Amino acid sequence: MAILTSLCQLNGGCMGCCGHDFESAQKIKLAIDLNTKELENHPDLIEFRDRVHSRDLRYGVCRNLVCKDKQLLCPLHPKLNNNKDLRVGHCNINYLCNAAKAYQDWPQEKQQKFLEFIKKQNLDNITYSIKMDNNSMLEEFNSLYK
Repeated sequence: MAILTSLCQLNGGCMGCCGHDFESAQKIKLAIDLNTKELENHPDLIEFRDRVHSRDLRYGVCRNLVCKDKQLLCPLHPKLNNNKDLRVGHCNINYLCNAAKAYQDWPQEKQQKFLEFIKKQNLDNITYSIKMDNNSMLEEFNSLYK
């Protein structure tokens, strides 16, 4: 089963692990909107997944990343498919950003401080994702809470 931390679902979902070399926030949103529309045209999730190669990113974003009710998500994720992980063989399901790796090893008190720190940032899901992916969220937290 894929690794997942509570950080992955904060602020409307983190998409930091769903691509690389991200372009602007505007292009990321456009990519997610286009992916979401494509999912509507491909109700079969395997067909949706296999419509393009996993390395064929749109503005740096995985073409399987969609938005539903303001929540970023991968429709292939096991939590949405009765624990069947449809991402296996298609993407790196064991990837964790540096913040998530550090977070899972912290004591509960430090984890709670990090969650509070994130909440105080009041970020949209795209900005949150970028800051998690580029390590700036972790670096800022570490500079304040050594």
